Amino acid sequence: MLYTPEHAPRPLTAEQEEQVHEYAMRICEEIGLDVLHEEARRLLEKAGQKVDGERVYFDRGFVMEQLAKAPHTFTLHARNPANTVEVGDGTTLWMGVGGPPFLSDLDEGRRAGTLEGHDTIIKLTQAASPLNCAQTGACEPTKMDVNTRHLDMEYSTLRWSDLPYTTYGTSGPKARDGIEMARIVHGGDLGDRTALMGVVNSVSPLIWDFRMVDAMIAWAESNQATVVTPFLLGGATAAVSVAGGLAQQVAEALSGVAIAQTIRPGSPCLYGSFFQATDMRSGAPALGTPESIFGVFAGAQLARRYGLPFRGGGGLCSSNAVDAQAAAESSFMLWATMLAGTDVVLHAAGWLEGGLTASLEKFALDVELLEQLQVQQQGIGFSEEEFAFDALKELGPGGLWLAAQHTMDHFREWQYISPLFITQDFTTWSAAGGEETAARANRRWKQLLDTYEDPGIDADIDAELIAYMDRRKSEPPPDED
Repeated sequence: MLYTPEHAPRPLTAEQEEQVHEYAMRICEEIGLDVLHEEARRLLEKAGQKVDGERVYFDRGFVMEQLAKAPHTFTLHARNPANTVEVGDGTTLWMGVGGPPFLSDLDEGRRAGTLEGHDTIIKLTQAASPLNCAQTGACEPTKMDVNTRHLDMEYSTLRWSDLPYTTYGTSGPKARDGIEMARIVHGGDLGDRTALMGVVNSVSPLIWDFRMVDAMIAWAESNQATVVTPFLLGGATAAVSVAGGLAQQVAEALSGVAIAQTIRPGSPCLYGSFFQATDMRSGAPALGTPESIFGVFAGAQLARRYGLPFRGGGGLCSSNAVDAQAAAESSFMLWATMLAGTDVVLHAAGWLEGGLTASLEKFALDVELLEQLQVQQQGIGFSEEEFAFDALKELGPGGLWLAAQHTMDHFREWQYISPLFITQDFTTWSAAGGEETAARANRRWKQLLDTYEDPGIDADIDAELIAYMDRRKSEPPPDED
């Protein structure tokens, strides 16, 4: 394997890594973090942490003691046991985009997200060979009831895919709904099995708000995995300097892990990194920049220092269109993600407009990049047949490899042939209509969707899921704050 944690770039020297850690611990001890969840503060105070109002001062010894309780790897159970994976053992989980309120393609343009669009992206994820994990919230069906649409998105993920997945869970009640639906899918009792991953983002700088902590508590209590991810934009929610941002990231991430381990020692946690720059001309996130790359490489290095699986990277871009900017930014990000040996990758395909839009053409292009990167990851073959000595001896000086039997026998196996990118000369391309990349990507995602195979679902389980959704929709919305 070419791209592994052992071969990952390490941008921090041992001394710099220690500096980041030391500043992070000083942030935890001397500045503290606001934890806007009374029960969590009570448990932290009981565990010996200084609490002053909503501010919690995390002792470094306590943080490291709690961190040591989190597993280095964990099993993520899929409803199809053949798709169950061990997270943190070197197998990367790649999943499609999550969270955008808009959906776009060349046929209908940019529009509000829909449940049908969510279904389409989940089906594309199931069909795309480079992707091995689904993400609930692929696009937000914004015209549906905000209090209950998470149920429909969760059902979409569970019904149309049998891959491991990331749940929705933007609050405690929504997280508990996701856990209950996972329980139904897994036969009525999860036991201690981890069947989903949920993402919590600190409100940077240095705040853990009620909703995120409440979701974290729900996942930790049931032994589900929490992806602790500070949302850092240099110059906006973090220092404009990379070093300062990294120290803040460690403080926020490890304090989150400490909270989860206080709830349930040994519950799975991941070290998450979403570290980007802010364009000071507009105040908008600038993705795919050198700072983004530093965030991936340094984040992976720090996660391994702390013995946690790493979530980071993805096919991120700031571009508003499927254009050269989107291609360049996403290529930088995906290659860095692969080089870093990342364990879990959200938003690997379909992310556009800084995450506001799920683009189906961008999905096809990102899948193409991932296919090529995964071929690279396999490395170079060195079999006797691949050295081709006998074939060259038969061909002799001046022979034409294009006509050789060796070429005919092996070119499909040993050369990558893109289903999307073309190599025609200009005249041939022009005569065929001069189709540009975005148009080919439009056709490609449709072809991919045509290959989708419904994994099916047990009729009794399906009925129980629908009954649970109907019951929850008939109840008053919970107080999420």
